[in-house]
Amino acid sequence: MSSDDSAPMPHVPPHDPRERALARTVGVPDLLCRVLLARGVDDPDRARRHLRPDLRELHDPFRFTQMERAVARVRQAIDQRQRIVVHGDYDVDGIAGTVVLVKFLRLVGADVDAFIPDRRDGYSFTEASLQAVRDGGYGLCVSVDNGTNANKYITKIQEIGCDVLVTDHHGTSDNVAPAHTLLNPRLPDAGYPDRELAGVGVAYTLTRALAESFSRGKKPSDELAQFLVDAMGLVALGTVADVAPLRGENRILVFHGLRALAQSANPGIRALLDSANVTNRSPGAEDIAFRIAPLINAAGRMGRATRAVDLLMSTGYQDAQEAARVLEKHNEERRKVERALVDEVLVEAEASADAILVHGREGWHPGVLGIVASRIAETLGKPAILVAFDGERGRGSGRSAGMLNLRDALAACSNCLVAHGGHAAAVGLEIEQARFDEFRASINRVAGSLVQSAGFGKPDGFAELTELDAKVVRKLDLLATFGAGNPRPLFMSPAVRIIGRPTTDSRSNDLRFRVSGNGAIFTARLRRGASRFEEIRNLDSPVQLLYSPRLASWGEDGPVELHVEHLKLDGERPSASAAER
Repeated sequence: MSSDDSAPMPHVPPHDPRERALARTVGVPDLLCRVLLARGVDDPDRARRHLRPDLRELHDPFRFTQMERAVARVRQAIDQRQRIVVHGDYDVDGIAGTVVLVKFLRLVGADVDAFIPDRRDGYSFTEASLQAVRDGGYGLCVSVDNGTNANKYITKIQEIGCDVLVTDHHGTSDNVAPAHTLLNPRLPDAGYPDRELAGVGVAYTLTRALAESFSRGKKPSDELAQFLVDAMGLVALGTVADVAPLRGENRILVFHGLRALAQSANPGIRALLDSANVTNRSPGAEDIAFRIAPLINAAGRMGRATRAVDLLMSTGYQDAQEAARVLEKHNEERRKVERALVDEVLVEAEASADAILVHGREGWHPGVLGIVASRIAETLGKPAILVAFDGERGRGSGRSAGMLNLRDALAACSNCLVAHGGHAAAVGLEIEQARFDEFRASINRVAGSLVQSAGFGKPDGFAELTELDAKVVRKLDLLATFGAGNPRPLFMSPAVRIIGRPTTDSRSNDLRFRVSGNGAIFTARLRRGASRFEEIRNLDSPVQLLYSPRLASWGEDGPVELHVEHLKLDGERPSASAAER
């Protein structure tokens, strides 16, 4: 930070008078308390718990209505030497949860295997699941991240003598499968206080309950307690990768899980971090999202998801390294296929006037559709759904980039689909090719009533540039882990001037420039803003910035950079209500 000779700019509106009192009581900067207040954390005790997530704040796992029944059935299987199969999903969430359960059950003496279906078999329980249970002679099947509405195949599996215990966070209260036991916090009769757990979080909650059952009183033995600590690393992987909201129990588990990853002695975890180039530092949520999760997902997208299970279950570092190299090859193959498909789809999508981009073709690789749909949605600012056809039927993935609740949109068009599921931002579907055009027209008709504002993130408050001292900005990291449901702090500064000549980055398409306000000068970056070079270069009027302040990656104590989300002329100053949540 430095000063210039420019005239002082107008100050931002007054801040909440509670801000200073909270800051003094908790012992953190005013700017951090501004964020806490904007996010509804308004008393010292809540603030301390938020800033220092405590494992003791996790709910009693037996708050699940059916947890006692679930634990009793697993214990029965172990006592009677029944074979157990953990039926996971092929994404990071399902794989991580599968590994948690399999490792724990082996630790307590169970005869247990993992089964991860191939993407080509379809999501959740399928004919392949039924065949695997029959071939393995299993007496108990425990699902992870799937199964809530798998009525048909769970019925068939139980008819051949294998009870099914579902752990899941998907699905609806309609057509719930007749499983022996069902643990899903989203169902109205689940009984569990936190509805936002990822699939791995539900599996981990079952593991905590089982650990209590194998312990005297409610305190797990040292061995089981250490397992639960180490397993939080896997919980962090699955929770962040599944874009689960990082609040409540998810925040606690990911906060401690990232530390468990950094300290893990597990050969599979170490090899995975090496392959993701996250070695000499503690991993963060962004490392999981953009470096680690793609490696794990590549196994299911380009090959078999069991490769990722093998890696995370490795007991020797050499075996783990070899397994990690296989994932690296799959990931590189995924990148090549993805790049080619993005280029192909963009040609069609850029010419489309539809509110929701829906494209399909024979021969597309189904394993990369979700990634490509995400790229298209981000590039063109529209939700995208891509379908790969194989004969008369196709499977597809959709991404919304926050502009539309895709799950609701698919539900409104369910008469056109064979099957569908997912979240507001990411969905999967199956469709007959004969109904594809009908589906495209139908989902674009319903889009008008479901489209959400594609606007920009809501600020946590106004800020003077002079408040952005490097030590204060570093303290903002106490609010981490950042991600879905807990975004990085976002501030608005009106009447800021752009100084000097902007530059562009040809690789990232970012625009970089310097800004000045009340004597403070910072470097700013507008992501993918290179097209605004001429506009910014010729600006002679104050602007309004919406940005996240961050320390440069190479500096322990600065410099501070402003990651700009929105920039506009400061003609009409926003009202104070614009900064409210």
